[in-house]
Amino acid sequence: MTTEQELRANTARLGVDSYQAARHQAAPVVRSVMASPSRPQTREERLHLAMSPLADEATWFKLVQMNDVEVQVAVALNPKATRNVLELIARTAHEEAQICVAAHPQMTPSMLAVLAASKSARVQEAVAGHPLTPPALLETLATAQHPGVRAAALRHPRLSPETIADAVSGNIAQREAIARNPMLEREQIEALAASATPAIAAALLRHPKLDAALFAALLARGDENFLLAAVRHRLMTPDGLVAILDRDPPTAVKEAILRSPRLTRTMLVQLARDKSPALRMQVARHPDTPIATQIELLGDVDESVRMAVLSQPQLPGAIYDAIAASRDLAIKLGVLCRPQVPEEVVLALLDTKNAHIHQAALRRPRPGSRVLAKLVDSPFVQVRFELAQHPLLPASIAEMLGEDGVWVVRDMAIRTGKLSYESLCRLAGDPIKWVRLTATGKAPMWPWEFSRRDADFEAAMKQR
Repeated sequence: MTTEQELRANTARLGVDSYQAARHQAAPVVRSVMASPSRPQTREERLHLAMSPLADEATWFKLVQMNDVEVQVAVALNPKATRNVLELIARTAHEEAQICVAAHPQMTPSMLAVLAASKSARVQEAVAGHPLTPPALLETLATAQHPGVRAAALRHPRLSPETIADAVSGNIAQREAIARNPMLEREQIEALAASATPAIAAALLRHPKLDAALFAALLARGDENFLLAAVRHRLMTPDGLVAILDRDPPTAVKEAILRSPRLTRTMLVQLARDKSPALRMQVARHPDTPIATQIELLGDVDESVRMAVLSQPQLPGAIYDAIAASRDLAIKLGVLCRPQVPEEVVLALLDTKNAHIHQAALRRPRPGSRVLAKLVDSPFVQVRFELAQHPLLPASIAEMLGEDGVWVVRDMAIRTGKLSYESLCRLAGDPIKWVRLTATGKAPMWPWEFSRRDADFEAAMKQR
C-alpha cells in the first residue's frame, strides 16, 4: 500500500472523508474543549481535537503522549501540525503514525533521517521512496536488510551513480530493483537487457529512456505477461508483432495481437491456421480478414468457427457462392437467417434438397416471388403445405398449388380463397373426397369422418 493509500485509509478509519470534513465536524467540540480547563475526557473529543487546526502545539504534544494509535495518526494527518510535534511522532509514535508523518507536507530531510532510524521496515520503505530523502541516507537504505527497503532505495532518482553502477552488476534482486530507476544510462539499460529476467524485462519496458533498438532486444526475452504488455507498447511495430507470432506465443498473447491496431492481414492469415478454435473464431469475426481466409474458415473442422464467418456485417458474393456449394447444412441455415441476404443467394441455396433449408427460406420475412415460385417444386409435402398458408402467397402460385399431386396441398390451396372459379369447378370433381368437400364448401358432418380425414392427412404428409 502506498503512502497516499495509507493516508486515505487512516483518515477513513477516523470516521471522516477528508481533513476539511473533519474540521467542520470537530469545530464545535474543539471550542468547548479548549474553553474548558480540563483536558478532553472522551476518545471522540481527543480525535476531533487532534484533527482540528485550532489546537495548539502543547495540546498536540499531550495527545501524542497518550499512546493512542488512532489519535497519533490523526495528529500526523493534520496539515497544521508543527514540526516539533511531527518530530515527536517520528521518534516515539506508532509505525502507522510515522508513515503518515513521512507524507506530511512539512517533512524535512532531517526528519526523514529520524524516521529512517525506525525499526519498522514499512517506515523505512516510506522514507526510501520520499522525494526529499538525502543521497547519503539513500545509500544507507540501499544496504538495508529488508528487501523492500533496498528495492525502494534503488528506485530513487537521487541515488548516486556509483551505487547505480554496482546494482546493475549485482545480484538478481538488485538488478530487478535498479531497472526501475529513471536515472539509468543507455549502456546500463543495455547491460540489464542482455541478461534480463521476465521481471527485469517488464521493468525496462516501462523505462522512460527505452528506445526502439532496446525494445527490439527485449522482445527476444520475457514471459507471457511481458509479451502482453509489449503488444500494447508505444514502440511496438508490425515487424515486432510478426516476431512474436513466429515464436508461437501463448493464446492470450495471440488474442492481444488480434486487438492491436498494428495488426496486418498477413498476421490474420497466419492466426487463421492456429490450433485454438477460439482464436480462429476471433479471426473469422475480424473485419479485416481477407476473403480467401474467410472461405478457408468456412471449411474449418469446428462448427463455431464456420458460423463465426456469418457474423461479418457484410459478406461478399464469393462467400455466398462458397456457402451455396458447401455441404454444411448448419451454415446454410445460418445464412438464411440473415435478413440482408440477396434473393439470388436464397435461390441458389434452394438447390439443396433439404426440408429444413426450404422451410427456412419460406419463413424469411419477405421471401420474394421468385423464391415462392421455386418452392412450388419442393419435393417436401410439408414445405408445399406451408407455402399454401403463406400470407404473401400470390394468386398465380396458389393456382399452381391447386394442381399439386398431394391432396392436402390442393385442399389448402382451396382454403386460401385465391383460386379462380374454373379451378374450383375442376377441384369439385377431384378424385379425393376431402378435396371435393372443401371445393364445394361441404364440411364433414360426422365425427368418424373427421377421424378418417385425419388419418388420410397423416398418410398424405408422408408422401414425396
